[in-house]
Amino acid sequence: MRRALPCSLFWLMAACGGAEDSLEQPASLQTLRQHLALFDYKAPSSTDNDTNPDTVANSEVVLNAGEAVMIGTCSINESAFSVDTYLRLLTPSMTEVASNDDQCGGRGSKISYTPSVSGSFLLRAGCFSTGLCSGTVALSRRLGAPVAFSAASTNDAQVNTYNKQYALTGGDVVRVSTCGYSATGATASGDTYLRLYKNNGGVFTLVASNNTAASSPCGTAAEILFTVPSAGYYQVRVGCAADTACSGNLAVYVE
Repeated sequence: MRRALPCSLFWLMAACGGAEDSLEQPASLQTLRQHLALFDYKAPSSTDNDTNPDTVANSEVVLNAGEAVMIGTCSINESAFSVDTYLRLLTPSMTEVASNDDQCGGRGSKISYTPSVSGSFLLRAGCFSTGLCSGTVALSRRLGAPVAFSAASTNDAQVNTYNKQYALTGGDVVRVSTCGYSATGATASGDTYLRLYKNNGGVFTLVASNNTAASSPCGTAAEILFTVPSAGYYQVRVGCAADTACSGNLAVYVE
């Protein structure tokens, strides 16, 4: 589901559109309603490595202090790119704090950033060098800090698991991951296994599971990409494949 944010774009194709059981809720109502900022852009001429003010696309994005985000034209739900995109993120005082050119095979772009203060940041979208490109920029917000886990003999994450519960909103796309390639802050050592359950008054119903993430750089890490059908509490259970041992950091994003 797209959550529109205020935007000011110079050129656009489309306008902005076991072990523990704890509870993680969204940081604020604003965060809850603005998980995803998404816009399409296409360069009419050279953006000079995303620095030409006359040809780059500019979009305003509201970020919250301490909240980790991923902004990109690849490796985020609904993002896309053609040719070679370039992204830059600037503070309200126009100081550049992050940029990326080479992601997803060297052609897409993805910024990972955690602001120290809340405010309206400026996102610039353009192209590498003097070439032309186009893209769809998506924003993903992490729910809390990565959660460290260590498990063994979980029988494919069915027993002896590390459990973490989240309050999710219907229509959101949630990324539950131990893969740092697609979810900044996530890590995996060994063969991890993930299961996602809907908590219905203490009755847990399995809604998704994964042993091996789709992205090839993820190796033996696991990842679930799930569209939340209805608001409520959802529990992530982290374990290991078969009866092996594994450890790492679980990261959960809403996209």
